[in-house]
Amino acid sequence: MIDVRVERDVIYAKADGYWTSAPVGVAGTVRKLIPKSFRKRPLDLRMDIYIPAGTTSGKRPLLMMFHGGSFYIGNKEEAGQAEWCRYFASLGYVAASVDYRLGFKPFKCSVRKAERRALEDADAALDYLLSREDLCIDSERVFAAGTSAGAMISLDMAFRPLAPGRARICAVGNFWGSVSDLKVLDYADTPILSFQSENDPIMPYSKGYPFQSRLGCFSFLMGLFSNKMYGTYAIYQKALEKGIACEHHACPETGHRLHMNKDGQFTPRFYEMRDAMAAFFSKY
Repeated sequence: MIDVRVERDVIYAKADGYWTSAPVGVAGTVRKLIPKSFRKRPLDLRMDIYIPAGTTSGKRPLLMMFHGGSFYIGNKEEAGQAEWCRYFASLGYVAASVDYRLGFKPFKCSVRKAERRALEDADAALDYLLSREDLCIDSERVFAAGTSAGAMISLDMAFRPLAPGRARICAVGNFWGSVSDLKVLDYADTPILSFQSENDPIMPYSKGYPFQSRLGCFSFLMGLFSNKMYGTYAIYQKALEKGIACEHHACPETGHRLHMNKDGQFTPRFYEMRDAMAAFFSKY
């Protein structure tokens, strides 16, 4: 393993938005954020960069990681994100845990705008990282991964028409993420590694609305805030149909954040996902 140094709170862009970081699991966080969702302000967009220590004679692969939180909460210091980044940097990658703009009003169009802002920020983060010659990043070996909303960002980066000059995502780690339209898989053949609980209470495993199982007979109300989403299993089936390389791990335990328990400790899944991601990415 290689020693790792970390550049924290690196500003990669500036943009107008509501906020960029909100702790998960802290009582009252959402309630305190609601008043902030009615006025945008200038924001510094930040990331933590995990870098293999020492010099290199060649180019390094890049892993970009995005936290979950329904585009409303979460931050780059989330323990799973940070430890995955540190591990991949010890393997020789440059790894970045990226904050992005969060927040929206309680309308479907506002939620969709939040998703688009997150993708814009992901692109800005990638542009910044590739502009840093001192990081020695190989633009042809760029990987993206994330949990929940962060997985949605990673999938959006990987499966869209590739703009001229934009670096291609070589493979994506989709941890309980989803897409709103399976037709996006027509735009690219990016390999996909997926993990998700078959009994995920937040994100549909196959097709449905987010939070559907928690709302019961009131699940139809989610149509006011979200389109129906296609989860990891539906993505896997479509990828097989399209001939896209894919690896899907259906997890029998109930839960959404499979890599961490309620006490914030890593579960055995955390290490399984880490090792599966390293092996999967190494193929590409």
